[in-house]
Amino acid sequence: MATRQPGQHRHWGAIMHSYSVILDARRGYARLGRCLAGLARDFDQTPARHEIWLLLDKPRSRVERLADTHGARLLLLPDLPRGQRLNIAANRSQADVLLFLDPATDPPPGWLVLVDQALGASQWDVVALVSDGWRAMHWLSRLPGGGRIRLLAMRHSWFERVGGFDPEREGTAERDLLARLRACHASVLQRRADDGQPAAG
Repeated sequence: MATRQPGQHRHWGAIMHSYSVILDARRGYARLGRCLAGLARDFDQTPARHEIWLLLDKPRSRVERLADTHGARLLLLPDLPRGQRLNIAANRSQADVLLFLDPATDPPPGWLVLVDQALGASQWDVVALVSDGWRAMHWLSRLPGGGRIRLLAMRHSWFERVGGFDPEREGTAERDLLARLRACHASVLQRRADDGQPAAG
């Protein structure tokens, strides 16, 4: 798991958790490079211990080069549903926090600190970002019909408590997991669209 030594980063506040970032490269393949560059930016500016997993359905030279550039680990998982692929990667993680990120997005500056502070305060167990793009971010526990989960971060212990993703699901894997987390009374970070104030999910 990668880490930064004191003096090698711009201080954004103490990062309390270690992170496994899991990206399914079958989704958002064309924008994967931008996503990894955004991750590198924030992890270079914090002392967070982290690892990045890239899930592939078949060998791809471009993804292999990106993985080498950004220190990511590759998992070749052909012909498996999305839920099962994400479970395999998560089960290899030793980090405190699992962070499932849509590789079609460009992570906005500061997202890592926001997630870490939310989980570190012991008030929240899960952080979900739903939007049609990073410019229209909404932190929600109940998903709007047209929204797409861009980021889903949770304590590893909660992932294990609900049994991970449904291994048979493809496009609805994240929505199903989030619904089961709420059903088990996990505290999900949400923000009301009208006042922007956090509220329990």
